Amino acid sequence: MSLRYITMPKWGIEMQQGTLTEWHVKEGEAVEKGQLIALVETDKITNEMEADAPGVLHKALVPEGEVRIVGELLAVMGDADVNAADVEAFIAAFEAPDTSMAGANSSPSEDAAVTAKTEPKPAAAISTTDFDGVNISPAAKNLAVSLGIQPNTIVATGRRGRISLQDVEQAAAAQGLGRNASVADGSSAEVPNDPDVTTMSNLRKTAAKRLTEAKSTIPHFYLRIQANIDELLASKKGYQENNSKVSLNDILIKAAAAALTENPDVNVQIHGDDIHKFPHADIAVAVATEKGLVTPLVKRANLKPLSEVSSDVASMAGRAREGKLTHNDMGAGTFTISNLGMFGVNQFDAIINPPQCAILAVGASTRIWTEDDKKKGGFSTMLSLSLSCDHRAIDGATGAAFLKSLKQHLEAPSSLFGANT
Repeated sequence: MSLRYITMPKWGIEMQQGTLTEWHVKEGEAVEKGQLIALVETDKITNEMEADAPGVLHKALVPEGEVRIVGELLAVMGDADVNAADVEAFIAAFEAPDTSMAGANSSPSEDAAVTAKTEPKPAAAISTTDFDGVNISPAAKNLAVSLGIQPNTIVATGRRGRISLQDVEQAAAAQGLGRNASVADGSSAEVPNDPDVTTMSNLRKTAAKRLTEAKSTIPHFYLRIQANIDELLASKKGYQENNSKVSLNDILIKAAAAALTENPDVNVQIHGDDIHKFPHADIAVAVATEKGLVTPLVKRANLKPLSEVSSDVASMAGRAREGKLTHNDMGAGTFTISNLGMFGVNQFDAIINPPQCAILAVGASTRIWTEDDKKKGGFSTMLSLSLSCDHRAIDGATGAAFLKSLKQHLEAPSSLFGANT
């Protein structure tokens, strides 16, 4: 007889817990070595947990969606001929490793509280006819029907034994039912406004913690500029006639990489009292997902042609929204771009993602009347850019020099569309 424990793995030195998001093998199924068993969501990404040896999944102990700290027992695998009694004895003999250091900021009880979810009870199938002959207000009747509350379960407290809206609400609370019905009499004051409570995903909790720390501890300052992108848009159209489609965001990444190469004092990270300056631009791109914000990297963006940058961004954005980013997609990066222009946001300031020291916020492009030095005017397409800088590492003049370079690349974009750039 051979059995083995499957425990919550540890991916990365900072990992303390993970969420088992999906089982890919059912109890009793045989698996091969290297086969995908389950998906586990950590602070930043969803990881694939694979079988380290062939066998049968005898027992899956953790339901999908629940959090477990590193080292906790998730399942038991083993030979096909093992009986159920042996599996239960094997589970009973499991001793969880000491995770007091790894989980110093959380406890199993806290994790359980995080994953506890209140499931609403289904409403019974009743109609207004069930209330025929019952002394009840119209608003109370509509609410009771919508929640499936039987009239004999409601205690009337109104005058002459009339059931009020408050009586229905009390009955609903006693039966664990939500109150989301509308009131037919049109009285907005009586319409319930209960929240739909959703527990933060690990990704969103981590982002909230990191951004709160960043905004509290990093001395931000902001530099804003506008760039005329009429020539860039014309070049983009011509490029796409002979090449694959590229987005404005792809071009911004390429332009930022070129500006970072020319201004290496912005392409930096802070680690303690040390400033790390990098020769190449690893640019993080902010991608919004249902579970929260992720920032996969376009690595060595300054060395890649525009077509490769575009391909990298499309691939990573797709994997991000599917929850399939890998550790290779993530990393500290040297710079971040956050673009909300496609949502019609004219301008905004972004929070720096440590250990990076700068982030570029991109707003929408707008048509603005402009004049040149000779007072000749016309409408131009202007793009709003805001650079957030960490004043510990980047001075105002340094940040301004970067924006000047970026503006030059955007307004004279021929180098960005070259075959070898």
